[in-house]
Amino acid sequence: MSVIRLDKYVSSSLIVSRKDASGIIRSGRISVNGTVCKAFDKKVETDADSIALDGEMLSYSEFIYIMLNKPSGLICASEDAKAKTVFSLFPKEYADKGLSCVGRLDKDTFGLLLLTNDGALAHRLLSPKSKITKKYFVKCDKPFSASDGDVLREGIVIEGKRTSPAALEICENDEKSAYITLTDGKFHEIKRLCYACGKKEVVFLKRIEFASLKLDEFLEYGEWRNLTDDETNKLKSATKGGN
Repeated sequence: MSVIRLDKYVSSSLIVSRKDASGIIRSGRISVNGTVCKAFDKKVETDADSIALDGEMLSYSEFIYIMLNKPSGLICASEDAKAKTVFSLFPKEYADKGLSCVGRLDKDTFGLLLLTNDGALAHRLLSPKSKITKKYFVKCDKPFSASDGDVLREGIVIEGKRTSPAALEICENDEKSAYITLTDGKFHEIKRLCYACGKKEVVFLKRIEFASLKLDEFLEYGEWRNLTDDETNKLKSATKGGN
């Protein structure tokens, strides 16, 4: 249980600035345990008090967890002088909450990207000790073969270190397409692995799974949603024992 100010509770629940939260409270739209409260600095207990906006209960979370279906053409950075970033897809209020990408996808790579301001969880998810799996759909300019699976399992040397074993699943209806599952996620690892398999060039790459999360099939490119409590708990469970 934690005790915080009412404006912080409302700001975190609605993803608005602290100033906007104070304005909402002063307008009389917020009730605490059934009683209207206009004192933005009132102390409330996050686990015990019931806070409502216009009669609808609010749910407090200290952190934000987001699943984004990343489109091509955006880089995974908070800001860049030359290129648009994934943060251009979010309202300013979200950017102000200190969100960061959990790992990176290349500019031309599509798919599942996790963003959060929970720095401790992000660190555990990215730690090699956690051995978090990432699954990609990849399409190349040449067909895959069964022997390519041996190459992925053996690994290749990137920056003086051999990659951990990766798994290959060739699509039955298109041998130029496959699913690759790995744990490292080194710089351009998928592209380098494919090139090691008979100099195949990647023409399309999309991440479809990260740890316990599967990309929401209803999210179009550029769309995002907050993770459910169940999804967040699964992510946290996936890192237990990692550090």
